[in-house]
Amino acid sequence: MTEMAGIKKERVRKSILAAGFSSDLPMRMELIDTLQRTGVAYHFGKEIQELLRGMHGDNQGSSDDLHTTAVRFYLLRTHGYHVSPDVFMKFRDDRGNFVSNDADSLLALYNASYLRTRGEEVLDDAIIFTNSRLHCMLEHLEPQLAEEVRCALETPIFRRVERVETRLYIPVYEKKATRDEDILELAKLDFNILQTIYCKELKTLTT
Repeated sequence: MTEMAGIKKERVRKSILAAGFSSDLPMRMELIDTLQRTGVAYHFGKEIQELLRGMHGDNQGSSDDLHTTAVRFYLLRTHGYHVSPDVFMKFRDDRGNFVSNDADSLLALYNASYLRTRGEEVLDDAIIFTNSRLHCMLEHLEPQLAEEVRCALETPIFRRVERVETRLYIPVYEKKATRDEDILELAKLDFNILQTIYCKELKTLTT
């Protein structure tokens, strides 16, 4: 199992390095998010930081797409990069409401808003607005997205325990049409390897 995990790890590493040469920002963001949520990002710290540095340095923070802007904001802030909350101002109307009826975009904004700091009113408003809208949309969503929204409304991604999130997210990722088979297999192998290590450590401590 460990040998197979090593093979998968190197295949995933090559994919990450290749992504560094791509101008497809959504693809790069989805890759980083997937690595984090499947619990294997710790194997690729250097490679992920390279992608994030490029993402922080480009001029696509001013994207006209709310989903792209929110995911970029979330990923960069999660890793300690400074991103102004003003990037969300363009998505508000004259009454201060966010102009979007897209559940994926609202969910991304909801999760991103929890990385706010004191005094960032636009993010305070975003939490209130997206919480209300997502609750209203919940019963009309596709089952898989509805489940993601329910989990987020209960506990935003930023506040979840990493190993628990991994266990919950792997079956979700497995159903995605856009899944990367190497990442999926590595995630499963890595999870099982770590569980075995934890069980051995627990046995040692309790005997």
